[in-house]
Amino acid sequence: MSGIAVRRVLLTLLVALLAIAGVQAQDEMVSVRYGVSPFQDTLLPILGQEFGWYAEEGLDVEFVILGWQAVQEALAAGEVDVAINNITSVIATYDAFEFVYVYGFNIFDAGTALMAKPEFKSVEEFEAEGMEREDAVNAALRQMEGRTVVTTGNTDMGQAVIGSAEKVGLDPDSDFTIIDLNPDEGLAAFLAGTGDFYLGGIPQRVRATAEGYKPIVVGADLAIPPLNGIITTPDYAAENQETLLKLLHVWFRIVNFVEENTDEGAMIILDTLNSQTGSNMTVEGFKEYWQGYEHYPLNPSEIERDILSEDGYSYWKARWDYTNNFFVNVSGVISEPVPTEGVFLMEEIHAAYVEAYGDMYDDMSDDAGSDE
Repeated sequence: MSGIAVRRVLLTLLVALLAIAGVQAQDEMVSVRYGVSPFQDTLLPILGQEFGWYAEEGLDVEFVILGWQAVQEALAAGEVDVAINNITSVIATYDAFEFVYVYGFNIFDAGTALMAKPEFKSVEEFEAEGMEREDAVNAALRQMEGRTVVTTGNTDMGQAVIGSAEKVGLDPDSDFTIIDLNPDEGLAAFLAGTGDFYLGGIPQRVRATAEGYKPIVVGADLAIPPLNGIITTPDYAAENQETLLKLLHVWFRIVNFVEENTDEGAMIILDTLNSQTGSNMTVEGFKEYWQGYEHYPLNPSEIERDILSEDGYSYWKARWDYTNNFFVNVSGVISEPVPTEGVFLMEEIHAAYVEAYGDMYDDMSDDAGSDE
């Protein structure tokens, strides 16, 4: 056989081997169907796909964008594997779905806002009249009496409305009317003249403010801050811990990237958000909420400090107990408190993450902006 023929044979073999290797590498990728909702915070995971970071971890991630409640139904139906949601959703739907709470990483401390028509007074306006803060909050909330509130039931949004009303002596069954709609439908109805007050997510808050409505009670004056994170089913959590740790690793990379490159991250998120919701959020608006109205711990050390520690300002157990009490004793949606054992997995997942990735998160900010 001539030298040319030998080279041709070798080249053919090399191409075949590369093709086989490519197929094997593709086969080794782990598929994940990831449910997210169209909010500026819950859409953050899409940045990992934009920059190829999931692929670097061996994950083939498909994003499914659904409404806040629809994503829960999709998870229960097996249409997604994991989803961004929160403690409220896990507890409120536990009798029906029995989801597990994998990991919390987004503290919604000042993002919640009760929006109102311009004629109603805010807490700050009552304070300007000489009221003490607590009295001003009570006065602002009591304006709901005899009125109509548009919100989303059995979520942290509806929980904030009903819980804050109960706190000031208002009975949601008799003292005011609630119209239960998903956030986007609720906002559209509110802007069209339905209701006097509205409580949805940040994109809806931005749009309502731009349309001349105003926040009258916000953040912790309404409720203990929600804690957004990853939820899934018990079976998926038990069988796919390595995949969950990889999703978390990409999450930390994402939030560090946005911390250092806020404008770039915002533009990618807002391209999807505004096309999905019509909220018309700007980059400047995104930056106002980033680490302002809500917070994103940048590494596991900050998670431990803010969420896992009993001294943390957003200690998970405070939100868990508050939510259990609300859905058992106030709304009656569930029959008994949801236990933490086997349902709240964050402590064990956190320990596994630190063991798997060691000190890598300390340099996450350096890695986040790198394409290498």
